[in-house]
Amino acid sequence: MIKSIQRLIRAGLLLLLVGVHASHAAGGDSNGRSVVVWISIDGVRPDYIERTDTPTFDRMRREGAYSLALAPVFPSLTFPNHASQATGVSPGRHGIMMNSFYDREEQRDYSFPGAPRLLQAEPIWITAERQGRRTAVFDWVFSYGRHQATTPSYHADHYSGNIADRERLQLLIDTWQLDGAGTEPLQLLMGYMVEPDTVGHEAGPDSVAVEESVTRMDAKFGAFWQEALELFKRRMTPDDTLYLLVTSDHGMSTVHTVVNPYLLSGVSRDEADGEANALLTSGSVAHIYLLQPDTEEARRSQVDAIVARVSEVDFADVYRREELPAAWGYDHPQRTGDVVISLHTGYTFNRGATHLQMPREQLNSHRGMHGYDVADNPEMNGIMLVWRYPDLLGGVDLGATHSLQLHATVAEWLGIPPAPDALADPIRW
Repeated sequence: MIKSIQRLIRAGLLLLLVGVHASHAAGGDSNGRSVVVWISIDGVRPDYIERTDTPTFDRMRREGAYSLALAPVFPSLTFPNHASQATGVSPGRHGIMMNSFYDREEQRDYSFPGAPRLLQAEPIWITAERQGRRTAVFDWVFSYGRHQATTPSYHADHYSGNIADRERLQLLIDTWQLDGAGTEPLQLLMGYMVEPDTVGHEAGPDSVAVEESVTRMDAKFGAFWQEALELFKRRMTPDDTLYLLVTSDHGMSTVHTVVNPYLLSGVSRDEADGEANALLTSGSVAHIYLLQPDTEEARRSQVDAIVARVSEVDFADVYRREELPAAWGYDHPQRTGDVVISLHTGYTFNRGATHLQMPREQLNSHRGMHGYDVADNPEMNGIMLVWRYPDLLGGVDLGATHSLQLHATVAEWLGIPPAPDALADPIRW
């Protein structure tokens, strides 16, 4: 126990412990509560678990319910999709446009941010806590550090990027095991695994390295599953229900070409690094913010010039902010660029490219990338696996599902209404 506590402290967790091993054991008073354990595994494309040895996930599919077509929001990047899964709203509402973005009101840009204040919609861990369901959430974006009046019972002070996935899962187990903060049990526990995304970027989605990574992930998650189930049995009652939920935020596609965003848009590096414009990229997506046009007419003229230039190539789609596809839900008043560029599958932005486009191999750039619109590239789909205990579901194929449904789904399992702005369309079997 001492080693577990020391590990939690070293990880920078803000533990709110009031004694250890409080009485949540089976046999106590119960109204049929649910415990949801939600693990996000970054960058898992559905075919990964079909072409690879994954006995744990095979069992989840056989005994539970599953979707091998969990659609991400646009862009299919880590930060906007984790934010959408947690809040049930699109980026135009929660404000996380890419893994990096510029905020006009604050007049600054953010790259891989973690501050909860930047998330402008209510995540499920706050929805749950606000309604009396205690939560523990580690390594989900925007769950770190200082929160508002309502805060998770347990959360990290920062993203623990220097620990392995096995340790990430163990932190969740240790927290659940040591929890003693009152008479109510933890009912929502959220964790994260990152290895498949890292390997997919480095080696490519069709590589042997990805398959080996997925096999390792399956084994790690299998061990976690057994520990979580034993803890549930010890801490809850026979009337309670455990939901084990595994999702991925997006898929992955092979990259063959890198694109220089300055040469594509005509916005010079000096302009983008100065005060006139901001050009930010994440994977296959770019936003261009025109910060100091003298008049609206001047802004429109600059936008038109950029759009005309990008429209000359056949590997990118370009949009004025007011003409973005409505299905994306991507128009945020402070954080959407005046121009948004989306590269086609197989292309990714690289500021180090010395020409407009170059073969990936010449820069030793990423072999795999995401960010593409799932409507054009189904390889961006993720996975959803659900295992329920003690009443197994029996292998239900849920078909096509959407990331925006996850908030309402978890809220329904917890027996609470979703956040007011969230999509109220839970996934059912």
